[in-house]
Amino acid sequence: MSNKIATKDEIKSFLTDIFTKEKNISIDKLSPDRPLKELDIDSFGFLEVIFSIEHQYNISFPKNYEHLVTIQDVIDVTHDLVLSKQ
Repeated sequence: MSNKIATKDEIKSFLTDIFTKEKNISIDKLSPDRPLKELDIDSFGFLEVIFSIEHQYNISFPKNYEHLVTIQDVIDVTHDLVLSKQ
C-alpha cells in the first residue's frame, strides 16, 4: 500500500474481498452492522482476516479482539490504526 491514507470505503472493499474470496461468504451477508458471529468464521479464520488486514495496511491490531463485534467495528479500528501510523 502506498503512503496514501486508506479511506473507510477502501477498507470495506478490501474486507469484502477477503470475506467473499477467501472465506466464501456471500456478499449478501456482508452488511456493515452484521455481527461477525453470524458469518460463521471460527477464531482461526478471524485471525487470518486480521493478519491479511495487518499485512495490507502495515498495521498491528491490539491483542484483545472482544470489542470487534461487527464488520463496521473492524473497518473503524482498521481505519483508526492506519491514521495513527501516519
